[in-house]
Amino acid sequence: MMPLESFSLYVLICVLAPLVGAFTLSFVMIFERQIDNLQKEASKLALEKELQHANYDQLNQQIQPHFFFNTLNTMLSLARLDRKEELIKGLEVMAKFFKFKYVTHASLIKVEDEIAYVNNYLDIQILRFAERLEVTKNVEAFCENALLPPFMIQTIVENAFKHGFEKNMGPARLKINVYNSDGFMYIEVWNSYFIEPINEKKEYSPQEEGYGIRNIQKRLDLLFPEQVHYLNMRYIGDETLVEVKFPLTK
Repeated sequence: MMPLESFSLYVLICVLAPLVGAFTLSFVMIFERQIDNLQKEASKLALEKELQHANYDQLNQQIQPHFFFNTLNTMLSLARLDRKEELIKGLEVMAKFFKFKYVTHASLIKVEDEIAYVNNYLDIQILRFAERLEVTKNVEAFCENALLPPFMIQTIVENAFKHGFEKNMGPARLKINVYNSDGFMYIEVWNSYFIEPINEKKEYSPQEEGYGIRNIQKRLDLLFPEQVHYLNMRYIGDETLVEVKFPLTK
């Protein structure tokens, strides 16, 4: 006959074993469910990130035909006037400009590369505006190797021509400043054309301007969703200032 203590232990084991088994099974099932949920969440985040990159690339590759047609008209005018040297130079610069436009697929490029691209754009505009155009560039040396979204400065500069210089027969003064402060990149593009009465200062949101400015804002939102960034456009007297701030990246 089994001793009472052994029998009690046997009964206890018989009672507890199914409970321990059920608890273990429940724990395993909960753990597997958690793993499954994490995998689904990871897949969802990966898809969202992929979509975000796709949207960003699409924004990068969009181009306004406005500048393209103006450039072609400039080339045609030079050809009709038999200004061959300027025509050849213009075609060479235009080739460099569009080559960069269509081979650049990176989400961020160096400031120095963007400035080189802007210079090609301005060389074409000099053929159109000649002595009317006065350009000043101040790029902090520390920022030359910093990164920014491609076509950012060029888009703002193009906006100045499209909405300012082409509608005003006076002097076309353009100033570009790039500098850093407290871990942020700052870009300022000033252009001279009369919008508001002198000494009246007014701020506008990007939504009130053209597509190009909205494009920059969307790309900044995609690149820095959790970090401080902004794009402001202000009319100060007879000048327009577009200023951009975003995290300094190298």
